[in-house]
Amino acid sequence: MSHPNHCGALAALVLMFVLSPHAEAERIRTSVPGLNLNYLSIFSADAKGFFKDEGLENETIVIGGPAGIAALISGDVDYSGAGGSGLRAAVKGAPLKAIMYQTERPTWYLIVHPAIVQVTDLRGKKIGVALLGDSEDRVTTLFVERAGLSAKDVTKITLGTSPTDKILGLKSGAVAAVVLDPAGAVAAEKEGLRNLAYLGYSVPLPFQGYVTTDKKIV
Repeated sequence: MSHPNHCGALAALVLMFVLSPHAEAERIRTSVPGLNLNYLSIFSADAKGFFKDEGLENETIVIGGPAGIAALISGDVDYSGAGGSGLRAAVKGAPLKAIMYQTERPTWYLIVHPAIVQVTDLRGKKIGVALLGDSEDRVTTLFVERAGLSAKDVTKITLGTSPTDKILGLKSGAVAAVVLDPAGAVAAEKEGLRNLAYLGYSVPLPFQGYVTTDKKIV
């Protein structure tokens, strides 16, 4: 029979290993739709060591909404910040669940060329979004429809997730409007562009949500 002192020493050794800062952390991957202010929280959590405190080693990568959800379902990522695309996939039967939302409304602004004064001026014009079929696309469609236009009155084109690319597209005349986060909106206004509307007023939907698979949270 083991001596009680030996059992105590063994337990202490196991505890030291579990709590050791050198113990291997669980590696996870999280996708976000873009590198902008809307997803600052996950980078702040990483910088503050919150993941490390929970025994996690997180890698954040940028993947557009629908593609990010496809990566989540395939197992290429563990979590996705494309909450809107995730819930739409869940409604269609995908084994996904939302685990948190950070805001009650979208924190997006519709930035336009100075020649555009009101929403109806966008009739027959192009609007740049991150990716066709993502939440930016859908929220913008709802906004113009509630302002009196139909979805067919405007044309959406993909400009990617970079605020700089969107601003350049707007200044070059490639599009008449773009969707930007708060920081991007401020930068655009400094370039002489017009902040036409805050989209959250017209589309009060939960925003900046994170989703994962049913299997991950069992």
